Amino acid sequence: MLDINNFKFTKVLREIPGKRRVVEASSRGKNYIVKFFKKKNLYAKEIRGSFYFNQAEILTPKVLSFGKLNDEYYIIFEKINDAITVEEFLHSDEPLTKKYNIVNEVLLLNKKLFKKNFIQLDNYFKNYLISHEKIYMIDGGLVKKIIFFKALRKFLNFSLISSKIDPDILSNETSFYNFKILDFIHKKIVSYNVHKSLMKFQLKTLRNSSQFEKILTFRSLIYKQKDFNFDFRKIDNLLQNAEIIKKGNTCTVFCHKNLVVKRYNIKSFIHFIKLQFIKSRGKNSWQISNTLQLINIPCPKPYFYYEKKFLFFRLASYFAMEKIDGIDIVSYQEFIKNNSETKVLKEKIFNLFDKFIYFKFIHGDFKKTNILVDNKMQIRLIDFDKSFFSMSQSIYNYKVKKQLARFLSNWKNKSKFLTAIRSLEKII
Repeated sequence: MLDINNFKFTKVLREIPGKRRVVEASSRGKNYIVKFFKKKNLYAKEIRGSFYFNQAEILTPKVLSFGKLNDEYYIIFEKINDAITVEEFLHSDEPLTKKYNIVNEVLLLNKKLFKKNFIQLDNYFKNYLISHEKIYMIDGGLVKKIIFFKALRKFLNFSLISSKIDPDILSNETSFYNFKILDFIHKKIVSYNVHKSLMKFQLKTLRNSSQFEKILTFRSLIYKQKDFNFDFRKIDNLLQNAEIIKKGNTCTVFCHKNLVVKRYNIKSFIHFIKLQFIKSRGKNSWQISNTLQLINIPCPKPYFYYEKKFLFFRLASYFAMEKIDGIDIVSYQEFIKNNSETKVLKEKIFNLFDKFIYFKFIHGDFKKTNILVDNKMQIRLIDFDKSFFSMSQSIYNYKVKKQLARFLSNWKNKSKFLTAIRSLEKII
């Protein structure tokens, strides 16, 4: 048995205060992963879960030692060399065919679990490791042996992991069941899980986590990327000598170094009163843009949302995002003369709308200046003041038709390109 007293702890990988933490450690030239638990029941579940993985003949990091140190329980696992999570792999630049193969392997692992009547309650790609083309399941604490309603619980659990698959990798038209009614129910549950995870992530952007930071005082409210540093006391000075992009009554848009900053102004006393009862547009942009980054719909990286306050009253606010180079989609399309490039642009537009449909996303203002194309022909969206993800299919069906009509209206009626993309109406 390994002696934990000889371990040197090098890095905290994850931590849930008061519950558990995961750390990287070393001893005698070898690296290990150690999980610490405050509660004995969580510790016992983790050990039991590793046993369940072994029983189902699924690769998982070996348990090398376990016990109690001071007031905490611990488990020492082998460290899988050169491993990344499947979630990280799926967000990488690897070819879609490789991603498709990895996703299929993950789904097969789930079927192996199901055969032994086990399910992974926390069934997300972050709980799978990939190393040298082998896939390991981790986080056994939430692996459960099912006794009642086995078929139903397996069905729901499979729908959960299916909802984490990017539509670029596995089409929403893919059938997993021989019976159409089962396939229909599966897709409905997947759609529900997708929306639920998006809403959950939007809430995550409003609290402290490994990615985001919230700072609240009587004078201000700040949501920002955790690794972004800025002296917010000087925020009102940003406009001095800044390049003004747009100046209006409701907002002022300007450049500051590598940022595009949008300041939301208060137009009148009535506007001030209204602002106290509705969600601010800047806050909406912060949540939506972070969520789009999560689901790989290209947009500038958001850096912060800053809201001035006086006691409990909300005043002017700022939203800052990455400055990107690009021209509006109509100007870009008119600039390119090569038929093959035009075809690629058309395909990218269709893929974008496919993603909108899958995630039930409504932009809210789909004019050409809010759709930019860079020199790599990457379509990037901006301005998410009115954007939202719809839970209701009927509301989305109504809104998406208006969104498509607004998008197509960017081109003149006699445009050849407009004729080429009108078939978008068939997929709505």
